[in-house]
Amino acid sequence: MPGLGKDVNEPRSRVGRTRQQSLSEMSSSFIHESFTSSVDFPTYIPWQTLSSDLSEKLKHGSIRISRSNRVEYTTIHEEGERVPLIDDQDSTSSVKTEAVHGGASWGVATFLLVNTALGAGVLNYPAAYNRAGGVYVAAGLQVVILLLLGATMLVLARCSDLNCDNTYHDVLLSMCGKRAQQLSALSILFSCYGICITFLVIVGDQYDRLFASIFGNTFCHTWYLNRDFTILITAVVCILPMSYFQRLDFLRYASTLGLFAMLYPVFLTVYEYYMLDVVPGRIKVVPHTVVDVFIVIPVFSFAYQTHEIVVPVYSCMKNRNLREFTKATCLSMIILFFIYCMAGSFGYLTFGTKVPPDIMQGYGGKDPVVLICIGALVIKMVTTYPQILLCGRGALDGFYAEFSKISTEKFIRGEKKRRIIITTFWFITTVLLSIFTPNITVVIELLGCLASANVFIFPGLCLLSMTNMNDPDLQKWKSYVMLALSCIMVTFGAFVFGVLLLQVILVEFSGRKEGHEPLCL
Repeated sequence: MPGLGKDVNEPRSRVGRTRQQSLSEMSSSFIHESFTSSVDFPTYIPWQTLSSDLSEKLKHGSIRISRSNRVEYTTIHEEGERVPLIDDQDSTSSVKTEAVHGGASWGVATFLLVNTALGAGVLNYPAAYNRAGGVYVAAGLQVVILLLLGATMLVLARCSDLNCDNTYHDVLLSMCGKRAQQLSALSILFSCYGICITFLVIVGDQYDRLFASIFGNTFCHTWYLNRDFTILITAVVCILPMSYFQRLDFLRYASTLGLFAMLYPVFLTVYEYYMLDVVPGRIKVVPHTVVDVFIVIPVFSFAYQTHEIVVPVYSCMKNRNLREFTKATCLSMIILFFIYCMAGSFGYLTFGTKVPPDIMQGYGGKDPVVLICIGALVIKMVTTYPQILLCGRGALDGFYAEFSKISTEKFIRGEKKRRIIITTFWFITTVLLSIFTPNITVVIELLGCLASANVFIFPGLCLLSMTNMNDPDLQKWKSYVMLALSCIMVTFGAFVFGVLLLQVILVEFSGRKEGHEPLCL
């Protein structure tokens, strides 16, 4: 009987070990895939497809756009013949990037969406809660926004299936025409530019917090402690050398680590809520005016914005279908909602109406827990700026190729010269604007204007076009529902865009700033 018992138990134990190994392999595969495919922003979208010539060559497979926006293959003799410009083993795909190699599961797609959305907006979230009218109003408003954003993300995914498009602007080209595609690319270009300014402002804020704690509130009267100098020297020494690179593969893991760098401030707001001895201002339960609610909507939309990479992520999934992508969309929105609610609620309840535009400005720089966060944020901004610049540089390249009608061969030969000119101009102007920008609230609100267009207006136009394609005579009742929904999305996005832009302009011209005490007196 011992032999029999051994024969029976051995297969069970073997099955158990096999299952454990399978689970272990799946876990390690998910972690590896997540780390190697994560991006902070749609940095690697092939913007060169804005050019008709380049777009056709991409579709026919005669050229290939790499993960870092570099053209890797080009036609030498005839269409279909590819000669590698760099040594790359993967030469079987025309529009496949390193981030999507092998296809992504819906869990990895969730990670990509969360990693893209979670950024500098988390630092401004407590101030947004103050503007929205308190914790409950802000949370309820986010739920409504999440439902709308989720719907627009699924609209983009569905529209991409109609013509097998792989990028956000290609969907707009197919559904709404060339002008809509160019306007969308221009909107995202300005978003990249504004985000770079925000990153530099945040770097200056972190130095201010540190120096105010060490040297007192007159630190900025010393020239080498003044934020004008600290922003400039950090940008020139740490950011500029990386910005001229054509490839940024060496920053691929910094992208993922940046996600955890942005999670640390969330932990810090909870930690300081219980540890910090401060008398908060008034805790609101309703917004001051109705206008404040409309102003906060784009700010919240910007915080959840992943629409630029929705189509690339959807197209790279192993199982490209709406059911799988819906799971990724819902889970990513839930994770982001939990993270942002933690940061906004605890940060706002700590300071009340005295909450600063950048929540980090409210914490003492001598605390080791705060010091870790300051260092993590500076590293995050320094390593992410070149990636966002690369995205904007690619967009400008695409516009140049489109409007100059340049051929693919000339486009490739002039890449180095354009890269130097665009990078230099981009860097100098963003540094100057960051020095003269009082706080991140102004930039975040302007970025929110653009976000309202990208997440409401353009998807609404796509839905309208899809409705017209499926049922041009409007014979089905579902068509009327889709038509009404598309009109609501476009109208709502345009209204919020106009209200927020007007509010920002009026506030700036009137000289009013967000109420908070300056760190330097």
